[in-house]
Amino acid sequence: MRFLVFLGATTALGATINHTTRLSTNSVQTSWGATCTEQLVEISVNRTTDAEFTTQENGAASGGYDLEVLYAFADRQVLVSNTYNVSTRLCVPGPQHTNASRANTVQLFVHRATFDKLMWDIPIQPERYSWTKKMNEAGFATFSLDLPGTGNSSYPEPLLEANTGAYVSVVHQILGLLRAGSITSKAYTTIVYTGYFIGGIIGTSLSNTYPSDVDALILLAIAWDISWAYPAVLAGLEGPAADIDPARWGHLSPLYMAHSTRASRIAGCFYGAYDPEVAEWDWNTKATNSIGEAMSFSFHLVDAPDYTGPVFLGLGNNDATFCAKRCGSQPYALYDKFPSASAWDINVYPDTGHSILYHYSGAEAMQDALGFLDAAGL
Repeated sequence: MRFLVFLGATTALGATINHTTRLSTNSVQTSWGATCTEQLVEISVNRTTDAEFTTQENGAASGGYDLEVLYAFADRQVLVSNTYNVSTRLCVPGPQHTNASRANTVQLFVHRATFDKLMWDIPIQPERYSWTKKMNEAGFATFSLDLPGTGNSSYPEPLLEANTGAYVSVVHQILGLLRAGSITSKAYTTIVYTGYFIGGIIGTSLSNTYPSDVDALILLAIAWDISWAYPAVLAGLEGPAADIDPARWGHLSPLYMAHSTRASRIAGCFYGAYDPEVAEWDWNTKATNSIGEAMSFSFHLVDAPDYTGPVFLGLGNNDATFCAKRCGSQPYALYDKFPSASAWDINVYPDTGHSILYHYSGAEAMQDALGFLDAAGL
């Protein structure tokens, strides 16, 4: 059975949320007693640039591709107006884990590039690797999503639409809907934003443009020195996803990409102390990355001078994307990037690569994040 709830909300960007589709058959109970419900949320975004960009089916800008696209990315613009179905998952703690002080708090999870919302709740040893389980058992509701171009969400044109500027607009609207109670059974008054790589970068951009959107920030696998970022992305040996796995992605534009080999996936995501079984599961469930996302993400690594909540940073000391051999002083740029934050909590995990949660140190990172939230009174 399908229920349609029509909304008339409008965001600061002028993007209108048309409606929410709730799939009543998608509710399940987890082994730890939480109730998880999946639904599609239909979000419309409007372009914010004066330049007009149009798309065509092969994933290239029609009428010619030029540097105006790059300039628009650099200005953190939304390039094209369109509507997307965003796949979401809400997990509400069971009665045995109810915490009255967190009854109106939700953690929003935004995944990293070439991953989707599965990353927050992998089925292998969930007591060690599931961020969802850890936070539900601490009394937090959790809300994860697939960004457009990933997982079960819409796959829009991969250059002009599936990019970081559009993602910021989509996530900003999701946050407003969570506060309004429009896509959940209740309105959440407190939101903890948890973002991983691209998700973390979206969090920094949101905190710059909408500093009151969230009450606390947990940023994972990001730093602000991008000297290694693009060489590391190239070292992942990504190719057209349609060629790499035609059964899953044969219908996609060649500008959607994926890691081409296990070795390149491991080089980009893992280092040191991790379980090979987890690395194999990661390879078998890998997701896509768009050319627009890859071209635009660095422009959203900005400061957030007006954000006044607490901020947590977790980074693997051997993160190939930001730290290469070791992180050194890079993580401590957090103080300069969030100068008005109420608290800073910086954590660097040894013998750990880019995918922190998939390493043995992931359990420590989860516990550190809970300590951060406890200290912040959340």
